[in-house]
Amino acid sequence: MRLTVTGIEETGTALEAEIAETRDHLATHLLQELRAATPVETGRAREGWRRDATGIRNEVPYVARLNAGSSRQAPAGFVEAAIDRALERE
Repeated sequence: MRLTVTGIEETGTALEAEIAETRDHLATHLLQELRAATPVETGRAREGWRRDATGIRNEVPYVARLNAGSSRQAPAGFVEAAIDRALERE
C-alpha cells in the first residue's frame, strides 16, 4: 500500500479508497476459499456462500454442522482454515 499525505481531506479520501480496495480483495479471496473448502453432496452448502453489505454469510441451515465436522469430505473448522488462507493471500 502506498499513501501520499497531501492534505487532511485528500489523505482521508485516499485512505478510504485503499481500505475499500483491500476489503474487496479480501472478500473475493475469502469467498473463493470458502467455496473451495465447503464439502459437496448436493452443492447447496457450497453455493450458499454470499457477500452482502454486512459481510460474507451462508444461510444454509446445516453449514455449521458441516464446519463442526459432520462431513467426511472436509475437516472440522474448514471455515476458519479458509479465513486463514484468504488472509495469507493478502
